[in-house]
Amino acid sequence: MEEELVLVTTNPEVPPADDPNYVQVDWGPDFGLHHGISFPEASPSLSANLGPLALSYVLAGGGSGYFRMHAVQSHLDAGELHLVPDAPRFSYPVYAVYSANADDAALAPALAALREVSATQFK
Repeated sequence: MEEELVLVTTNPEVPPADDPNYVQVDWGPDFGLHHGISFPEASPSLSANLGPLALSYVLAGGGSGYFRMHAVQSHLDAGELHLVPDAPRFSYPVYAVYSANADDAALAPALAALREVSATQFK
């Protein structure tokens, strides 16, 4: 599966490049590379390695940052967050990792359930 990382803000009047409350989440090396190319002058006020914690911080105190679309959709719908127009969007793959020695009889139904849930949650 693939999620999309989108730039959101609590205040659409403040350009993210000028936002003193910009939070940069460590979404991995690919994101870091693409983010650095897209925003070479970025100077985040806070760096975090846990997206849900960073999102809670932005929602509580205001600011902006890149988050998974699935995680912010309800906040966008409620008007608590706003998509930043024309901001680049980044791909964020989602993986299921399991042991090569896993019991296929137990693993197959678990993977089927995961695929079913993801089909409805990650449209």
